[in-house]
Amino acid sequence: MRRIASALALLALTACADIVPPRPVLTTYAYAQINGLDSLTFKWRPSDLPVKLYVDENSPLRPHVVTAMARWERAFLFGEFRATLVADSNAADIIVRNTPPFVTGAARALNAFAPQCTGETVFQLGTTPGTLQLPWRIYVWPASSANAPGIERCYSITVTHELGHALGIISPGHSGATPSDVMYRDPVLDGLSDRDVSTIGRLYHSRTSLIAAPRP
Repeated sequence: MRRIASALALLALTACADIVPPRPVLTTYAYAQINGLDSLTFKWRPSDLPVKLYVDENSPLRPHVVTAMARWERAFLFGEFRATLVADSNAADIIVRNTPPFVTGAARALNAFAPQCTGETVFQLGTTPGTLQLPWRIYVWPASSANAPGIERCYSITVTHELGHALGIISPGHSGATPSDVMYRDPVLDGLSDRDVSTIGRLYHSRTSLIAAPRP
């Protein structure tokens, strides 16, 4: 359901605050993109908050973006992730569009398809090792017709899934063989599972290899 773009780079680990995880660590799944020696992990830092999202005010995805933001915010007990909508895409940390993506040759991709809609999430590494170039780009579009039965539910599930990638869950296997997780490759859950919540909590209390690059 997603494509995540990157390039080979020397990655430096960044320290996380020594915070006790807000919940007991239950069953979790992998959240790192691993390809040979390339292991990418990302999280938003307190200084990055609130993360700014842009989606056109007339886009059919807009209410689903609002829902997805609230779902992921509620996954944290101490405000480790907060988000807000902005009116200017140039100021956004994450841009969400209701169109198929345009991905350059430098992109590396993950994708999957639901019956009603398709999603893709794209990022690029920054020029400084250990950084990720903003903005993230999320694309969710109809697989056939914008009026297909079930399209709204598909949008809700897929936008939540794609935003999970932009929070740092960038594993090529997603949540493995558990279709009840929203971060499963082809999810059916319209919400977050206990495993989704446990995984994002573990990620945000672990070391990561990428941080958001400062804007020019």
